[in-house]
Amino acid sequence: MKTSLTVIPNEPLSSRFAYLHTHVGRDLRLDFLRGLIMLVVISVHMEYFSLFSMFAWGRIGHVSSAEGFVALSGIVLGIVYRRRLHREGFKNCAIKLWQRSFQLYRINLFIILSIAVLGTIPSINIFEVSHWASPAAPDKIYSLYPPATASWQTILQQALLLRIGPHQFQVIGLYVVLIALAPLVLFCLHHQKTLLLIVASCLLYWINHKLNLRITGAGFERGFPTLTWQLLFVNGMVIGYHHEKVLGFLIDHKNKFVIFIAGLVCLAFMFLALNNPNPIFWPWRTFSLIDPAYHHEIYMTWFQKNTLGLGRVLNNIVLFIVFYYALSHYWMPINKTLGWLLVPLGQASLYVFILHVYFIILFSNTSLPGYNNFFINTGIHLATILIIWAMVKYRVLFNLIPR
Repeated sequence: MKTSLTVIPNEPLSSRFAYLHTHVGRDLRLDFLRGLIMLVVISVHMEYFSLFSMFAWGRIGHVSSAEGFVALSGIVLGIVYRRRLHREGFKNCAIKLWQRSFQLYRINLFIILSIAVLGTIPSINIFEVSHWASPAAPDKIYSLYPPATASWQTILQQALLLRIGPHQFQVIGLYVVLIALAPLVLFCLHHQKTLLLIVASCLLYWINHKLNLRITGAGFERGFPTLTWQLLFVNGMVIGYHHEKVLGFLIDHKNKFVIFIAGLVCLAFMFLALNNPNPIFWPWRTFSLIDPAYHHEIYMTWFQKNTLGLGRVLNNIVLFIVFYYALSHYWMPINKTLGWLLVPLGQASLYVFILHVYFIILFSNTSLPGYNNFFINTGIHLATILIIWAMVKYRVLFNLIPR
């Protein structure tokens, strides 16, 4: 996609490699980051040992694609709906957000029920999307769908409540709820209640850290409890709504000390991750400078994914700061190298998320994963990424599949 950009006077970026910023249109840096997250999503959810998965599973810190997806979704929503709020008013914005939430809900139902239907065909194997087993503990397998003897009425009831479905798509169930609540966040931001909003979000996060509530009863609450994960989305919306101040601060040369500190903290988190005694999809020995029992204690206390430990939150914050700064100041060479791939994937992230579920089913019904071959698995990941990218580029089924 070709985008015309013009330099805004007094921008803090001056390097000839820098991102040429406008105050209208998309921020391609955010699209780039979302595209990178989509690449990680595909590599992680297609659980094969490959060149991609080697670096997608906890190599740069105790972070995952889910945190980035939720936070960036909030940031983009904050940017878009601040502009829309001034043009259309709060009521129209709220209606559009609820329509989007309902659209995502319908997509969830389609994914859940289409997999259930595919499961009735004897020649199609849906195990990879109907069961969950952590790569760290593959012997523990959990079914995500009712047993084969269950009635279609039971399946439909469970689907309507989002209590069943592929784990690879569960974060979109969380997104349904977050988008439905977004008008409340937008209302607070519009009425200059930003500090109150941040305090309320942090308080809900802290309460759920103590109580572990699953307020919707949906299946996604096991991995993404709403009261916990709203922290990333709500504060992402705050950043997006005030993006000129917040993101402008991060890329200003005068604030290099922030980037320097964030970079040091990133390196510390990477060092911690590389001392993981049980790395996933990593063929070589990791560092052993931290006692395994102590590393486990640190992880369980500060970095758990489902409870969104504070260490994991901080790890995501500093990574975003460093990545956004790098993209802002060195956009031209980075975009020339990877932008052709990642920007389109990021701009159609929901489309990519939907399609990758069916690619998991497709490849799991071939003999290719059974070879357990590094090069074949790398080919599977590469083929999936490039085919989906080509489908985005040529707008395949864009009239049917939301983006």
